[in-house]
Amino acid sequence: MCTTYIFIPKNPNLNHCPESFYQALYSKSDCSNNLQRIHRVNLETCLYFFQTLKNLKSGEYISLFFFALQLDYVFLISFLRIIRILIPKEIKVYYMMHEPKLEIGRVNPIKALLVNFFNLLLGYLSSKVFLPSNEAVVKAKSFVENHKISQINLTFISIPDKILESNFSQLKCNWNNLKTFSYIGTAYKDKNPQGFISFAAIIHKYYGEVTRCIRAGAEKNIRVNYDEELIVRFPGYVSPNAKNFLLGLTHFLVIPYSVSTQSGVIPEALSYGKPLILNDIPAFYSLKGLKFIFMIDFNDENSIISCINYLMSMDADDYNSRCWEAVKYFRENHSIEYLSKSLNNI
Repeated sequence: MCTTYIFIPKNPNLNHCPESFYQALYSKSDCSNNLQRIHRVNLETCLYFFQTLKNLKSGEYISLFFFALQLDYVFLISFLRIIRILIPKEIKVYYMMHEPKLEIGRVNPIKALLVNFFNLLLGYLSSKVFLPSNEAVVKAKSFVENHKISQINLTFISIPDKILESNFSQLKCNWNNLKTFSYIGTAYKDKNPQGFISFAAIIHKYYGEVTRCIRAGAEKNIRVNYDEELIVRFPGYVSPNAKNFLLGLTHFLVIPYSVSTQSGVIPEALSYGKPLILNDIPAFYSLKGLKFIFMIDFNDENSIISCINYLMSMDADDYNSRCWEAVKYFRENHSIEYLSKSLNNI
């Protein structure tokens, strides 16, 4: 018999991971009665798990699921590893490793070194390491024992058909008058907000009267100047309700990242049926050729113009069809149902 603990990260942008796993595990009859969420890790938490391990009977064990790189998680897992030596009880630790290796040029060098070191440590201490993309798997294989690695796509809660139908109907009505292109989420240097600015300037030049560009989210460790005549700006943290609203009025989501391992924005956008405009980088190659994916080079004006011209020539029915294709792809590759099947194989 197993008791499973789902740890909720401090970063609310990662909450889709524990919530998805909670629902996928809850759907299994053997897990639903022994499933708990943990919101804080402190001394009391450590003592609780010490007592829990002491009281485990023969054949019982505990499973812990972590979805973020937090110092308190590192301490807890290390503590439990020591306790396990003193009390030989079974513990299974599952860790979702979002960014196995951060290149020093992408972020502050000290942060990159710390992230890489703690991922190395957690890779060693964990029973299983979940990687959310092929790119992440390749990076992790250089320092995580390969038998521990499992690729599991990032997952989100599906949007009900009734809500999608209402949203798609509204977007179709607006299609000929106003098309909205949005860049949503926290931006760092490697997420290339300047690429979106260039994209907005070009689309405004050729189709300014029938298009709108929205930038919603904060910039971290970079300074970006947005032209208010080109871009509607919603600065700072984007709450779940605000994100729902913005995605509802968006026709195309723009993701200009210059470097990435994967993006949680992509499956979340696909759950809403949003066609995506992506930078042509290795992390997104697996999406090439899909009807709702448009790959461009954000450093090439001709590439941007060619894509925009194609999108603007599309009729409303064609656009609507691509939205439903995006939803179908999401449900096959990023939904709770997908996750439940994937966990059956682990």
